Amino acid sequence: MPLVTEILQHPVFVALLSCHFLSDYHLQNQSMADQKERDKKVLAKHLAHVFWPLLVVGIVVPSLYRQLLLVFISHALIDFLKPSVKKMLKLSDSLTFTLDQLLHIAIIVSVTWHVLTDGIALTNPILPWADGLRLVLFFLMITKPANVVFRVYFSKYQPSKVVWKNGQIDQKKDEHVTMQGAGATIGNLERIVMGICIYFGQFASIGLVFTAKSIARYNKISEDPAFAEYYLIGSLFSILSVLIASWLCFII
Repeated sequence: MPLVTEILQHPVFVALLSCHFLSDYHLQNQSMADQKERDKKVLAKHLAHVFWPLLVVGIVVPSLYRQLLLVFISHALIDFLKPSVKKMLKLSDSLTFTLDQLLHIAIIVSVTWHVLTDGIALTNPILPWADGLRLVLFFLMITKPANVVFRVYFSKYQPSKVVWKNGQIDQKKDEHVTMQGAGATIGNLERIVMGICIYFGQFASIGLVFTAKSIARYNKISEDPAFAEYYLIGSLFSILSVLIASWLCFII
């Protein structure tokens, strides 16, 4: 078995990556993500959210305490130094986000590789839960992290309408009336339904999800080409994110 595949299938990698997605996305809202760069108290609160999932893993697998401590310290250092590095190198938000996530995941990969090469013994309780952990990781990946990734990389395609302000054209984001957070919730639900369909091998059922979604937005799609393109980008991204997550969690 190739080393990369062995690392990705290892329960330590799955557990640590689950901890990362849980603490960096599901337990952290956008306000906290923005404020932690300026307010050390908010950063400390975020690091507490990073700590307790790792603590749970440490309780289940005490032999990993050194590796878990390394993951926590590296996470703290990356988040502490990120604002300074971003300002010094004049990095864009999307590039900063990318490098931040790659560093966190690289640390997790290196820790798993260390566990493999050093032959660190795992306690029995984690092994029977390996398949369950992969399922948990799958749903952690396709929900809020997918929403954040889409917002970071594709928000520039969000439709805008032209309005006049002080005699000049002023571009504003599309302000069609929707409930706050409805779009993110719809995205989460459609990816969860797709994930369930893929898990049980009901691939044809995925089409029903987008049929229902398209019916609800039919008027907007038919009347606004820019919105239709944005809608298509979002739909294709949802499909791609679920397929990639299912490949990583169930096929490799």
